[in-house]
Amino acid sequence: MRTDADVERAADDSSSSRDAIMVARPAVDVGQGTVAKPRIPEMVPIPGGAFSMGSNDDPSETPIHHVDIRPFALGRFPVTVGEWKDCVAAGKCADIALGPDDHPMANVSFQDTQDYVAWLSQHTGKAYRLPSEAEWEYAARGGRRTRFWWGDQMQAGMAGCGGCNESGAAQRVKVGSFRANPFSLFDMGGGVDQWVSDGWHKNYHGAPADNTPWLADGSHVHVIRSGSWKSEPRYVRAASRDNYDGRFRYPTLGFRVASSM
Repeated sequence: MRTDADVERAADDSSSSRDAIMVARPAVDVGQGTVAKPRIPEMVPIPGGAFSMGSNDDPSETPIHHVDIRPFALGRFPVTVGEWKDCVAAGKCADIALGPDDHPMANVSFQDTQDYVAWLSQHTGKAYRLPSEAEWEYAARGGRRTRFWWGDQMQAGMAGCGGCNESGAAQRVKVGSFRANPFSLFDMGGGVDQWVSDGWHKNYHGAPADNTPWLADGSHVHVIRSGSWKSEPRYVRAASRDNYDGRFRYPTLGFRVASSM
């Protein structure tokens, strides 16, 4: 079983590929013109390990508990507007994208995310899904045990949220505008709120001790993580959690994809 120290070393070793932010779509010749292949989210392998999930900063984040995580892969960035448009073009996702292609997709319901991962899985022949809440927090921490992956205090230039920076009003910006964490993941805090697969529970009493999603029978309410460009800095903490009714859209709600390894 890996310890927190093992995870931190693995995280530091995995941070060498932070430079590429967006990858151009290759084109295929179809005779009289070219057609761009659908953009596929860039995935980052996340090493397995063990960590202490939760915090004492909010009752919903208690009790702090030990969780074992199996290796998985997670999107380097939240799903972008451009990636969503390719699902729309295939007739599988709602035509609700707004903003530049390199911005995170927002205003999606939980059901919208399920439409996207179903299309992506069918298109690629590989099973994609939302991360579980445990996977998301483990990845957001990047092997660290502090409130934010960089430390216990908010620092300017590290995340996009209301009050996180000194440069004017908070707004949605392109993915990868801030530093990557030790797992080479961008925007794991701020940017857009991110749906995860778990149903909402008011605290962690009875939570799984691994990366299995914790579902809530009969409830449409799901967990959201990360905070957004409108959130206060406290919502950007790795342990911070909130919830929303998965049947509805909201302007700050986005997501990133995961896959099992």
